[in-house]
Amino acid sequence: MTTTNNYYRTSDTPLASFLIISGFPLQGIDYSQPRFEFIFVDTKDLRELASQYISGRALTEPISFDRINKKLLRIIRNQKQWGED
Repeated sequence: MTTTNNYYRTSDTPLASFLIISGFPLQGIDYSQPRFEFIFVDTKDLRELASQYISGRALTEPISFDRINKKLLRIIRNQKQWGED
């Protein structure tokens, strides 16, 4: 994950699912890199939640997580954007 130009970028699909469920809108998916990247507006709260996720301290509702994660995987497979699915 990286932070560039006020955007938080990650290629970690479960992390992206967690951030979406936590209320952070997905700004887009960059397919130009060898590995796609999910793009979010970078905020202190987002970075804190990402840190909790990475350290194994994040909690979320499992059914919503599964639904969003499956949607992201389907979007990536078809190389679409969030709103196009």
